[in-house]
Amino acid sequence: MFKSRKSFFYFVDECNKNYRSGHDLQYYREIISMHRHYNNLENLLNDERFFNTLYNTLEKWNMNQKGAKLRSIDEIKKSILSSKPLLDELYKCKIEFMSYPIGEIGERIITLLGLVFKNLDIMNSKRRIVGVSKTMHFLLPDLILPIDGKYTMAYFYGYNKYSDNAASEFLTFKNIFINSLKLVKNLNLTSNDVNGAQWNTSIPKLIDNAIIGFFKHVDKYGEEKTLSIIKELDH
Repeated sequence: MFKSRKSFFYFVDECNKNYRSGHDLQYYREIISMHRHYNNLENLLNDERFFNTLYNTLEKWNMNQKGAKLRSIDEIKKSILSSKPLLDELYKCKIEFMSYPIGEIGERIITLLGLVFKNLDIMNSKRRIVGVSKTMHFLLPDLILPIDGKYTMAYFYGYNKYSDNAASEFLTFKNIFINSLKLVKNLNLTSNDVNGAQWNTSIPKLIDNAIIGFFKHVDKYGEEKTLSIIKELDH
């Protein structure tokens, strides 16, 4: 969908103008602020405020309502800490420095992501990918984008892809991750593009923002007008 940086950032701006701006943004920005303050996973996970803020953000991001049900904060903390050796290695990785097509280092990163994905015990509900990917984004904001059914899966698949099998869900997660990396390389996205305003906190979140902004624009103006604007911007 995003063939040029111009159209990509047009929809990033649309997200920041028309998406949430309450406590769900405030808590999320607190998470990112702690990452930037510590720049170290060891110190971050030793700060009890981080887990409290992570849990509050998951709640504000709709992970504890309707069909979604979070585990307790103590269970989530225990699960995260059990993956700490894997997260320590992944914390050094940033999507902007990965190569595409994926080489040996990239395959190692994907293997580690698979182990973390399958080990994190975030949700009481059967479906894991949304709650787990959001948690992984909160833990690895420069590597992973958060996934949801309404925007992310609709963008990459055209529908809300569902599975209650962890291995199958990871294949979906992996596919979205690889396509995100491809987008980073095609648009030459770097940390210089992250201005820190509102939702613009990292390269993976910029991708998430552009996707949200696209669908928000479609909701407001219709698909035909949105695609017409993309065509105009891309030329």
